[in-house]
Amino acid sequence: MPAPNKISETAARWFIRMQEAPVDAPERSQFEAWLMQSPLHQQEYLSISEAWRGLDSLDELQTLATARKADRFFKQSERKKARQKLAGTVASVVAAICIGWASYHQYQAWQATPTMQLVAHTSTAQLTTQTLDDGSRVTLNANSRIEIKYYRNQRHIDLLQGEAVFEVQPDRSRPFVVETQRLKVTVLGTRFAVNKLKQLERVSVDHGKVQVLNKQGQQALILQNNQVAEINQHGLQTRPQVNAQDYFRFMTGTLVFNQASLSEIAETVSRYQQKPITNDDRSEEKISAVVAIKDSNSFIATLPRIANVRVHRSPEGIQLETYTQAK
Repeated sequence: MPAPNKISETAARWFIRMQEAPVDAPERSQFEAWLMQSPLHQQEYLSISEAWRGLDSLDELQTLATARKADRFFKQSERKKARQKLAGTVASVVAAICIGWASYHQYQAWQATPTMQLVAHTSTAQLTTQTLDDGSRVTLNANSRIEIKYYRNQRHIDLLQGEAVFEVQPDRSRPFVVETQRLKVTVLGTRFAVNKLKQLERVSVDHGKVQVLNKQGQQALILQNNQVAEINQHGLQTRPQVNAQDYFRFMTGTLVFNQASLSEIAETVSRYQQKPITNDDRSEEKISAVVAIKDSNSFIATLPRIANVRVHRSPEGIQLETYTQAK
């Protein structure tokens, strides 16, 4: 079959199928792909649409498509040139819309392609500082893991484990976002720390301003200079009587506990131990202490003096066992 006849027949068949196909039919993507292959496809399809006005039913159009009558029908019509001129104009508009749609999706894909990717982790008792492409700095605490992806419109960090301090270079066109399982922290330029623990997650702001979002409850807080917020089983809330500077002191070899649970103490000190420290989660005591990291073993040994806890050592590690004093 000559090429023009084949195009006319195909256009007629597509027209019939598209009249009956639902909006979400999978074949619509095939039709759009055929339409974009050539301006001739667009012109023939629009000509078929015009011709449909003079037909009584889809059956007549089906006959037109299967007997090579499509090409003869349009050649014999005195209005063919006028229709083709109109079809050409409409086809140009359709092509422009399709090109714009394709360009938009290409732009979205371009924006979603990372310009920089980095995965970093630290081992027991190891701290590391990384300077990123934009001049921002990330300091990872011991036994921590992070995934960094920079896009053209956003700088995105996933804190997968442990604790990190961020010193962010301002860039209003690319917000700096840090996410954990429960929190999303968005900043433009600041220095802040995020600590991911099992029972709570903490954000501490040295200077600047950040927005902290509870991803589950959609509760949000704005933190500024020297403010701290935590999320736990009770939701997201600020810690007004706590000095944010305390939570940066691990960088200089000191751990500060402000009304901390035994669970927080065990998990934090474990970052600097070859074997883990665990607890039974039964204690409701809160402990405040300043501990040199190098003396953390001695601190664990003295816990029975300040809390109702026994320290049980085994080849697997250290277990903190809560007990109730007899009256």
